[in-house]
Amino acid sequence: MRQRIGIFGCGTIGREVMTAVASGAVPDSKIGGVYDRNPERVDRALAATDGLDAGLRCGDPLALSAECDVVLECAGHSAVAEFAVQLLETGTDLLVLSVGALADTDLHDEIIETARANDARFEVPSGALAGVDAIKGAAVNGELDEVVFTTVKPPEGLAGAPHVEQSEIDLDTVTEKRLVFEGSAREAAPAFPANINVAMALSLAGLGAAETVVKIYADPDERDNVHVIEADGGAGSMEMTFHTVPHPDNPKTSYIAALSAIASLKRRTEPLVVGT
Repeated sequence: MRQRIGIFGCGTIGREVMTAVASGAVPDSKIGGVYDRNPERVDRALAATDGLDAGLRCGDPLALSAECDVVLECAGHSAVAEFAVQLLETGTDLLVLSVGALADTDLHDEIIETARANDARFEVPSGALAGVDAIKGAAVNGELDEVVFTTVKPPEGLAGAPHVEQSEIDLDTVTEKRLVFEGSAREAAPAFPANINVAMALSLAGLGAAETVVKIYADPDERDNVHVIEADGGAGSMEMTFHTVPHPDNPKTSYIAALSAIASLKRRTEPLVVGT
């Protein structure tokens, strides 16, 4: 039986995944439905993708559950807050990229309880962040003491973030590497909802959102998105640095984030699974 994949959010990542599935890059899978709050965006994406037709557009995100075995969310924090629990209540698996929404502890707890009660799976891909497996291992038996996550982005990659606007940071005047935020992953998630979902994924794998330290820099001399994980504990010390390129269609999105979503969907159908 082929895996039916629903796409919730037809932006940069949603379109990338649609193309991959339609081309056969995800074995034993097909697109079961697509939803975006902008129907015209879905229509354009479907028309531009070989093998897909307009009948795959869903008029409501909950309609995806009737047509799909797993729904990939790439629509933003508000989509997770409003629809994650309702989708899980149908027993549909949910693959979430906007994991920063789980900074809300009540929502986090409700999602976990609902998934368990309805035999559904709530999955968070590693996205733009490698090294999550090592952090998960180090956290076993309380062997993890400290995690600091630092990200460095070109200024345009941080444009429009609530923290930038509320703090009246003029990114156009940044001429050298500048610290624009330091706090917990729980504080970083709503402050940079389009930029720092990887920090929340890291915190879920390790010490939790309140104890994971996040530092965000704007650097006009940097073209890549740079992520650095520093961790220490009973399993040893780790320092991991990753340079990922922005998606060519959206400087706020790492290209690897889209590829990670595709890899997570492939993992569901492949007989050999590598990684924890």
